[in-house]
Amino acid sequence: MTMQSRDYFYFKGQKFTLIDVEKGKQIIDFGRFNIPKIKQGYCSSCWRGYTAVYSVEKKQLWGIKYNRESGDIEDVSRKTPVFFTGSCIIALDNNRDLKNSDQLADFLSFEYAFELHFTRGILTEINDISKAIQEAKELENDNRDEYFKERELLARKYLKYNYDEHKTYKWRYPAAVKWEKEFIRFWESRRKKNE
Repeated sequence: MTMQSRDYFYFKGQKFTLIDVEKGKQIIDFGRFNIPKIKQGYCSSCWRGYTAVYSVEKKQLWGIKYNRESGDIEDVSRKTPVFFTGSCIIALDNNRDLKNSDQLADFLSFEYAFELHFTRGILTEINDISKAIQEAKELENDNRDEYFKERELLARKYLKYNYDEHKTYKWRYPAAVKWEKEFIRFWESRRKKNE
């Protein structure tokens, strides 16, 4: 399964990648966008059916939703205030490399990262978590499983808020659950055929 297309976050004049949203919360649900919800995405890299771009302007959180029903059709909402209460993690990579954002610890591969907290759409707290990125550069472990456990622990070390254990906010939507189940079913059937 291809990872879901990234959502972006404009903050302090720069384009960040949205890494994760606080456990049990979704930013997009708090906006009233003028385009209908998509039932199913059009491709494996946009199985949610949309992507979102957020921005903070004078401490107010704003969002734009891009629906994608097919490769040729894209509906774009108007810029909408988003009255989200909770936190999120954003990360910046000045090299513009395409980096993963499906796991919480993925922000350790970027150059800078922040944890932002909002109350009814107003930015109330900024937590610079870039120190974790610097520490990650020093991690070494020949045991692959241990290395990833150490990265996960380090990623959480400087966070103030609670995030899901393994997967980021992009995996919480019904479309994601459906695609993941189909993906698992496919691989289990292939394994059985090979036995």
